[in-house]
Amino acid sequence: MPHAYTNGIVTFYEDASPPGPGPFPAVVLIHGHSVDLRMWQYQVPALLEASAPSVSASGGGFRVVRYDVRGHGRSMVPPDGYTWENYAADLGDLLDRINVDRPASESLALDTAHVVGLSMGGGIALQFALDFPKRVLSLTLVDPALPGFTYSEDFSDRIQALVQAVQVEGVWPAFRDHWLNHPLFDGLRSRPEAFALPQEMVRGFQAPEYRGPATAPEGYRQPQIAERLAEIAAPTLVIAGEDDLPDFRLIADLLAENITGARQAVLPGCGHVPPMEDPDAFNATLIGFLCEVSPAPT
Repeated sequence: MPHAYTNGIVTFYEDASPPGPGPFPAVVLIHGHSVDLRMWQYQVPALLEASAPSVSASGGGFRVVRYDVRGHGRSMVPPDGYTWENYAADLGDLLDRINVDRPASESLALDTAHVVGLSMGGGIALQFALDFPKRVLSLTLVDPALPGFTYSEDFSDRIQALVQAVQVEGVWPAFRDHWLNHPLFDGLRSRPEAFALPQEMVRGFQAPEYRGPATAPEGYRQPQIAERLAEIAAPTLVIAGEDDLPDFRLIADLLAENITGARQAVLPGCGHVPPMEDPDAFNATLIGFLCEVSPAPT
């Protein structure tokens, strides 16, 4: 798997393009907390094969970049630096270096991309859209986290119980018994064939933010992104699972109502992870939006 040096760490990624001369608009997929880039396994083929004249001059699909967020998957697990701003800077550096293994005739930087994030990845996408607005062709937020949001007492208590369990029981036993049994995974647990991969991904998670001293700078305060939503100018789609937790349904409504021109799609029968729970419905919704908002090929 290729890797790049980004914002002081090593980031592993995958980069795939359709056959043909291109150029193809890029889609960056950002996974959720405790999993890794493999969660997008059902989206990559669909995006590569998407066919619409508005996408590229050759009528092909999208270039697809997915990566392991710091502390996840194969990417570096630094002792600190787990802030929303660092997550966004990691992505910015990755896009600056993404073409290092491609032909010398190509620019090293991938200047713009459609940015898609699920849960924690949605929070990263929001931060990236605010920090690097000219690099975002569009924004797709899937049951997203919202930095600075005050979560319900029930949700917060469950996370605190997980933190305490990690320190007492160890990472994998705590995540197996507390995290994978969390209601966030209800939609996947009801689909045993789909739940095997999340279990495998979570088993490999090292949980750096749970195990020791603070992993963010002393005095760090989460950015209050809700106060800045009007600054987001990129075309935005908010996708929500109909059966997701109330906190995340509330976040989805808040984003759809406060980002100018944003639209919301609610996927029936889905919980917190629609890309894995109902890949066909999710892919149709995502690709329809991306084809609509992609710049006309030159």
